[in-house]
Parts: sequence; C-alpha cells; structure tokens
Amino acid sequence: MMAIGSKHGTRHRAKPERTLQMVQSERVDNGFGCATNSNLTMANTKDREEPAALAQQCFLKKDYASALHHIKELEGLVGTNNKRVQHNKAVVEFFLEDMKNVSKFKKAIAQQTGQSFPDIELKDSLSPFVVYNYAVVLYHSRYYYQCVVILEKLLTTKNIKDPRLFQQVVLLLLEATLCRRTFDKSLEIAKNHGDKVKTNPEISDLYERLVSRARLMVGQKDKLNLKPETIENVFVLAQQIYLSDDVKEAANMLGKYRTMKFNYDLKTQGEDIWAALNNNLGVIYLSIKKPFLASKYFQHAVKEQFRALESQESDRLIVCKDRPMYIYNLGLALLAANNCEGAFECFVEAARHYPNNPQIWIHLAECCIKKCCSDEATQYTMKKLGSGSHTRILLSKESKEHYSHSPVESFAMPALSLEFAVLCLRNAEFLLTYQDPPADVNAPIIQAPPGPPITWKQRCDLKNSTYVLQSYVLLHLQDPLQALICANELLSQTDASNAHKAWAHIYAAEALINLDRITDAVEHLHPRMIHDLVSVLPYQTRDMITMSVWAKAAVFHILRGDLVEARKILLQINSPKVLPLQMYLEICTGNIDNCQTILRKLRMNNQSQ
Repeated sequence: MMAIGSKHGTRHRAKPERTLQMVQSERVDNGFGCATNSNLTMANTKDREEPAALAQQCFLKKDYASALHHIKELEGLVGTNNKRVQHNKAVVEFFLEDMKNVSKFKKAIAQQTGQSFPDIELKDSLSPFVVYNYAVVLYHSRYYYQCVVILEKLLTTKNIKDPRLFQQVVLLLLEATLCRRTFDKSLEIAKNHGDKVKTNPEISDLYERLVSRARLMVGQKDKLNLKPETIENVFVLAQQIYLSDDVKEAANMLGKYRTMKFNYDLKTQGEDIWAALNNNLGVIYLSIKKPFLASKYFQHAVKEQFRALESQESDRLIVCKDRPMYIYNLGLALLAANNCEGAFECFVEAARHYPNNPQIWIHLAECCIKKCCSDEATQYTMKKLGSGSHTRILLSKESKEHYSHSPVESFAMPALSLEFAVLCLRNAEFLLTYQDPPADVNAPIIQAPPGPPITWKQRCDLKNSTYVLQSYVLLHLQDPLQALICANELLSQTDASNAHKAWAHIYAAEALINLDRITDAVEHLHPRMIHDLVSVLPYQTRDMITMSVWAKAAVFHILRGDLVEARKILLQINSPKVLPLQMYLEICTGNIDNCQTILRKLRMNNQSQ
C-alpha cells in the first residue's frame, strides 16, 4: 500500500494531525514458491525423477490438478515423511483450491516449520521455499513485521540457491517494509540486493515502482523513472504530484485510467481498482478542504470494496481487505464536514481494527466534544414569569438533547457522550506513553496504522492535546479537581506548545474558580503571560484565546464584587457567548434598558442557529 499524508496541524479541542492513505494498486505476485526437481527427488532413479519433473512442469503451467496427481504419485514412491514433498503437495493443493482454504495451508506450514502462526523463531535448516511461503502468508495476513524479520534472516543465511526465489524474496521484503512505512530500510534493501533483481525484465518494472514509492516517502524529489503506461505507474506518479502540492494535476493523472486498458481485479491482483481510485480522489479533495466531496468518494470506495468482498473471490488469501482504511478516511471527511454521528460510527469501526492507534481514539473524543459541547447542543432560553410590575425574565442554559449515558449503561460502550470522550482520551494517553526521547526526534517510534508511524515530536503534541481535551471535557462534566490535575500535568510538560499552555492556563483558572480558589485562579491569567504565549499563534486562535481570557477576568471581578470593572471588560468582547454574563451585570447595576437590548441580541442569535 502507498501512504499519502495530508497537511498537518494540531489545534485545540481534538484537532489532531490528520493522516490519510492513498492506496497503491500494487501486489507482489501470488508469491508461492514450489521446489525445483532436485528438491523433489530423493534418489537418482528415473522412477522418482519423472513424476517430480512432471509435477514441476504442470505447476508452472498452472495445471494444478495434474501437478497434484504427479506429486501423489511421487509420494507413493518416497513415502509420506518426506517434508519437501509434503510441502509441495500443500502448495499445489492450496492453488488447486484457488488459494481460499487459508486455514488448511497455515496448518500445513505450521507442521513444516514446527511453529505456531505467526511465530518467527524458525530453524536455519528449513528449506528457503518453506520460509518464503510462510513469509507470503504472513504478508497477506498483515503481519508485516514478522514477514520482514524472517525474510531478512533468510537473506543473511545466504541459503538461497534459486535465483528466481532470491528475486521474489527481495520483492516481498521491499513490499513488506513499505507497508510498515520503514522507507529507509526499503532503500537499504534495494541498494544491497537490487542489482540481482532489476536485471530481470519480467519484474524490473515492479522493482522500479517499489523503489520509487520508497524514494517519494523519504522526500527525494528526483524524477521517477516511470511512464504513465500502466495503472500501477499512474498511481505512483499521482502520488508524486500530490506530494508536490499540485492536487489538481494529481487528480488529472489519476483520471488517465479512462484511456487505459488494464486487467486489474480482485482475482488477479487481490485488490479492487475502483475502490482504490475513489479512495485516492477522496484524499485529494479532503486535502483542499472539500470534505463533502471527499466523503462522497470515500463512500464510493467503501461500497466498491464491499461489493468486491461479496464476490466469490473474497476468500482468496491475496485479497486486500482495506475496508477499515476506507472507513477511517470516510470518518475524517465526515468529521471535517461536521457530521459527528457519521464520523463517530466510522471511527468506532476503525478502532476495532486499529486499537493501538492513539489518533483514532482522539478522533472519537473529538466527535463526542463537537456533538455535546457545540453551540447547537447548548443554547439559552428565556421564560417570562409574572405580569405587570412583577414580571420576571428567567434566562436559562438548556440542552436540545442530552448526549450522555443513562445510569444503567456502561461508559465503556461507544456512545456520543462526554464520559466516553474521557475514556477515549485516556486510551490515547496510555498509547502515547514513552519513556525517553530518541536521539532523532523525527524518527518513527509508534506504529499507527492505517497512517504512517508517529514520531517523537508528533507523540508529544498528541499527548499534550489529550491533557488539554481531558481538562476541557472534565470541566463540562463538573469535575473541576480532575480538570485542574490534567491542566497542571500539561503545564509541567517541557515540550508543550504555546497554544496548549495558553488553554491549560485558561482551564486551570476555570477549575480553580469552581473550587472557590479565586486568588489562585488569578495567577493563571496574567495578561502579559498570556500575551507572550499567544503572540506567535494564528490570528483566529489568538482571538479565541484572548476572548476566553477576558471572559474569565470578568468573572473574577464579579466574584470579587467589582461589577463596574467587570462590565468594562465585557463591553470589549464582541461575542454572543458572553451576552448572558453581560445581562447579569446590567441587572445587577440597574441598567434595565440595556437588558432589553441584550435580550434582542440573544433572540437573534438563537434564531440564526
């Protein structure tokens, strides 16, 4: 698969960096190796050599029924204890069953290796064909790390005599390292072993594509030695253009499939080309901030993948089951389009497949926060009580819907609630735990499929985001003590960004107000300190933080009884969010006429929403 990254940006309130995948329509060939004649014979007798040679010829011609017949004939001559014959029999039977009886083949491999799937402690005495076939099963079962380990060990033993098998080992190792997104290792493998692979014209194009993908992902800007003559090359070239920020031309490059003739389907390559194309177009449109259009393409990708998996070929080992990745991408697009419910369902499914990805848990929390804490979820309502000179106006903050669990429900059950948001954020915090920083802070340290690995710097930003979000959510859950703990934990981090520190100070101050510690709260909102923190931030973020600081300062003055000073501060804030507080001050200071003006503003604001 080919990874493609969107533009990054960590923002306040669950806006972690987004990372998408762009599917590379590429597959290492079916991958199974069948032993040569010498591996099939046990003695130099014509009776035993003939069925071995015939079995090999039939296998190469894809006449698996005849190949199995000859292997059984050979089995009758050498007995059932010959491991090489038994392994070749298992391979041919697997191909005869159209590579669908995966569990049976895994069991046969386990008997040959003496290990349980997916263990990798293999004996050096094993046939390289057995080891390679085991690696193929690991690769298609998405055990990429285990696949890389045993293939690297196979290369270092120099036990591969068959040149074709050596080439297949190198190709599979390149693909597995690309799937793990260890692109430097891919280039190292190409440098050390590529000469013996690229000389074979049958696989030189595939080799060049694999190496080109690795070069792209490490940032090399050299012109790729690929021509847009095949659908596979078009995908790689489109990715190169996308990474150079020319998204329109990237979409045009993908559109070249309309003029091409290609045989690329689930049976031949294990991947549905239409699902891949729609997914990649969705990635492009999401990168230019068109989430509604992107979600349309991601939905098409999910439908095409679902249709493919309903076919008779869906049980084949080589079938690429990328539905979770498409669902994850769809969730990102729906979240950007403010469809919190749809995005939540997508991320719940993605979390089942990628439970160790902290970004998915943060996205789930973001869905809950957007749904439960948005302006649409909480509005102010006005009620008139009494009549004449005894008229009283009651201003209350009510929720249109209550997005929380009932007392009998478990908070661990996925639901759009703030309690579940806290659970998700704690899961993310746990997954981001890391002891000591590496020497290279930009080196990947945490695998986070379906996206690229997380570096130390990204890990710090994400973990600090979880602290800020937990503090925010806990304040909404009326738990100021835990909110203060989270805010102080963030402020103790030496690698926290200015934006994170500013929000931590604001939430710490609010928590202290709720704990009736007004003097301590003031210490968090010194104007000069906040100004220094927000001065380097983007304009919109700076205004948001400044408004929150001034609002908190007004609350301090109200609690101290200095209503006049609080009123002066609130008059400087042009936001409907402080209108109820302004009205409270006007009532306290006896300015009834101003109350009518504020009420009209509140009505207009509610109607506009």
